[in-house]
Amino acid sequence: MAVWVISDFHLSLASPYQPGQAADLYKPMSVFGGDWAHHAERLYENFIAAVADDDTVFVPGDLSWAMNLAEITHDAAYLALLPGRLVISKGNHDFWWDTKTKALQAMPPNVTLLQNQAYLAEGMAVAAARGWYCPGSADFDTEAAKIYRRELIRLDLALKDAEKKAAANPLPDGAQYEKVVMLHFPPVNDKRDYNELIELLRQHKVSRCFYGHLHGVKSDFALQGQHWGIEFQLISSDYLAHKPLRIK
Repeated sequence: MAVWVISDFHLSLASPYQPGQAADLYKPMSVFGGDWAHHAERLYENFIAAVADDDTVFVPGDLSWAMNLAEITHDAAYLALLPGRLVISKGNHDFWWDTKTKALQAMPPNVTLLQNQAYLAEGMAVAAARGWYCPGSADFDTEAAKIYRRELIRLDLALKDAEKKAAANPLPDGAQYEKVVMLHFPPVNDKRDYNELIELLRQHKVSRCFYGHLHGVKSDFALQGQHWGIEFQLISSDYLAHKPLRIK
């Protein structure tokens, strides 16, 4: 069983998706550039080609443009067509996600929602949180500072949940779980400065961190590769050419 990652589906289906036909989108992402042309169709086809039904796929945020649960009906039905167990956490555009309980009721059976929690998959203890703009970012103001502080607390809760679940579900032969983090926002500012979020990852001995949110030219400034003993990777759907990335 494989484990995959990809974020930022940005779905906006106005009617049921029919495989092999053009998706009926009320907010076509192609207005943001050619990388988004026919992205819903390409995403579906790439899932079918690569992901097996017993695989796990982490999707850290920005699933849909829906503003409420009524608007997400067709996007949720699209998810039901995809193979694999989809483990979804929240992004900044997921306004449809009010409370986890209500949001989960709108999801198909192959979807699990994580809200500052962790999920065990193939020897990995995966903690998920949204994150926010980091200190030193152009968008970091007084209000952003408050949200950033709250997100640090939420990430810490998710990491502690990962450790708790790992302890309750020991691996054979005394093997240790790999600690992995899924964020929606990048874990650093545009200058890639060290911050308290990175310090938190190091304290919890996280080995890999995957994140989305960045698109187009902003992807050129993404934190990638090994830094501070942690491997970072951008996994926005357009950056991955709408192909899930296998990580295990």
